[in-house]
Amino acid sequence: MAKKNGEIKTKSENKQAIFNFIRINKAATRQDIYVKLGLSLPTIKQGIEFLEKEELIAAAEKVHNTGGRNALTYRIAQGSRYAIGIYVSLHHLAAVCVDLTGAVLYEKRYSLALDLQSDSYLRKIGELVEDVKNALHIEERCLLGVGIAIPSLVSEDGESVIYGMISNFSGITRSVLAKYIPYPVKMYHDSHAAGYAEVWQNPALKNAVYLNLNNAVGSSIILNGKLYTGNNHLSGEAGHIIIRPENGKRCYCGQKGCLYTVCSTSQLDSLTGGDLKQFFHLLDKQDARAQTAWDTYLESLALAIHNIRIMLDCSFIIGGYIGTYIGNHINELHQKIDNLSVFTRYSRTYVFPCTYQKEATAAGAAILIAQSYIENL
Repeated sequence: MAKKNGEIKTKSENKQAIFNFIRINKAATRQDIYVKLGLSLPTIKQGIEFLEKEELIAAAEKVHNTGGRNALTYRIAQGSRYAIGIYVSLHHLAAVCVDLTGAVLYEKRYSLALDLQSDSYLRKIGELVEDVKNALHIEERCLLGVGIAIPSLVSEDGESVIYGMISNFSGITRSVLAKYIPYPVKMYHDSHAAGYAEVWQNPALKNAVYLNLNNAVGSSIILNGKLYTGNNHLSGEAGHIIIRPENGKRCYCGQKGCLYTVCSTSQLDSLTGGDLKQFFHLLDKQDARAQTAWDTYLESLALAIHNIRIMLDCSFIIGGYIGTYIGNHINELHQKIDNLSVFTRYSRTYVFPCTYQKEATAAGAAILIAQSYIENL
């Protein structure tokens, strides 16, 4: 029996490997899979046939081969499976739909104050899911499920909130948020979701820290291509690294000078009435006050990255609202990190702006649903 279970596991892993190889490379022939993955041709044939039968991949075109018959190229089948991601934040509801390539096919956001005690608010979440499903004419059999990301620490099984004091999520369970969603639902920490979306789209980033820089500050840790959540599912709380203990502001956690207090976007957009886009517009025009605030912000951010890098020796993805705008100013951050560096002075090789610059958290929640499906092929 043990051998049979092992064989089943191996077959499942082979299917996943073939599917992910095609997904990551956009297209592949059987020969490509044979050369890169080292699987036997019968195993590849069996895996391809299974994935085609499930309508997960499709033969796309023939590649000319001067040495014999033309080879078929396989791609991820369009419209085969979908996942919906919802981001429930303090002031907004956002939704996206992705396919099995991770491409965002549809997105929707509207302003709505968080009120988890209100039945009408919970009904709005369900209506938003249906809006996305109907907009893309998704058949129910093709919808894998719904991932809901929230700004709180979530249990490993995605069923309950471990800690949610700042966002009023304390005591909330998955079943509460899923009350009006008639599909499989799982709940995720917002920073974990956003960070995983980045690595899923860029497998070369095996080890990375995603810094979720918004009004609040969070992070996620990716090790060997997988989310590292720690012994108690509490990892990635970079917002509570103490950066300015002597003269820093008091954080809601009770400490002074946390990264949360010095790298919140409020440190920048307080100059522009809460409009971060306008702040970066002033920065581009070399406004003196904006430049001073930006320099101060980057000094704290660079110090945090330096300290984490010393411990983990990993890449960094600058995400959240800051990740949307930092592209033209990333070199300034690189310079400040390099000035602190002990071993290398090439932070441009390991600190990057995020790929998902819009609705990254909702996209990540959807991608985690898709990944769960792939892992169970």
